[in-house]
Amino acid sequence: MVCEVTVRPQHAASAEGQLSQRLAGRGNALNAVRLMLALFVVADHSFKAATGQPGPWPYLGGFAVDGFFAISGYLIAGSRARMEIKPFLWRRALRLMPAYWMLLIFTALLVAPASAMLTSRPYDWGSAAGYVLRNALLFTTQMGIDGTPAGVPYEGLWNASTWSLPYEAAAYVLFGLVIALPRFRERWAAALCAGLTGCAVATSVGSGVGTATELGRLWSFFTAGVLLWFLRERLPSSAGLALVAGGLVAVGLAVGHTCYLAVAPLPLAYLLLWLGANLRVRIGSRNDISYGIYLFAFPLQQLLTIAKVPDVVGAAGFVAVSVAVTLPVACASWLLVERPSLRLRQLVRSDQPA
Repeated sequence: MVCEVTVRPQHAASAEGQLSQRLAGRGNALNAVRLMLALFVVADHSFKAATGQPGPWPYLGGFAVDGFFAISGYLIAGSRARMEIKPFLWRRALRLMPAYWMLLIFTALLVAPASAMLTSRPYDWGSAAGYVLRNALLFTTQMGIDGTPAGVPYEGLWNASTWSLPYEAAAYVLFGLVIALPRFRERWAAALCAGLTGCAVATSVGSGVGTATELGRLWSFFTAGVLLWFLRERLPSSAGLALVAGGLVAVGLAVGHTCYLAVAPLPLAYLLLWLGANLRVRIGSRNDISYGIYLFAFPLQQLLTIAKVPDVVGAAGFVAVSVAVTLPVACASWLLVERPSLRLRQLVRSDQPA
């Protein structure tokens, strides 16, 4: 089934003021925005890896993941509208899985053995193989490898970032199917966004943690991005509107997590898309290393913590060290794994032009 998504042109804003026009093609700053969000995650995890406690901004990492999902919803809706379900899912798998598999191998063959050497303990290669195989389908069922990492605040956990990937992959599949439904338009997207936001708020008040809370939270931001894609022809690129959106997000964060979940999805999605449309920064426009940074930073931070680096540079200095160590690994992931994998996307072709 081919996805045919239309927006009624009589309500469109002028092309000059459309956010979608500024985001079209490669001449936008969305990759730079995603890189910024990935660095937020690194900063958040730096304090947690070094001290076991949140940093000065306790929700910085969660905020960044919310932003990733909001941007992803907008881009995924556009991608699905251009192609059938098979090539769509094939391209999503190529973007998500090869780098993730490389992360598992990198951790099992290099990072974890190095940690065992630093702590003068034997290393179980059978456990390392199990770590790769058991976690290969995105769900982390084996957290550590033969008792490593040890002697750190987060013992027995090699990656604190990959928890969000199953939610993202599931969103690709679900929304890839839903967006193609004949009557699925902005009204249904708005209703779905409101429903997911309500679920996130309700479960946050009731339990505060758990799969249901995270599902509602992350998918509410994802659906906000989807909704803005449906409204793209009527959506102005307005600095004033972006300022209001940023204010709403800031108020939500200041009041508390539940308030943030209630008010932030659409404002945050618009704010990040506006930044992507209007920032003149083009870092990452050709080489998108944000995903590599997101994946590889935490195991490297765990290894650095085992090596007592935070004791030397302090928690704040550890942020800079973490970024410096992760950047070349993320670049290698993009150049050697992610970009070559994306060249395989034409193996499954779409009947519709991209």
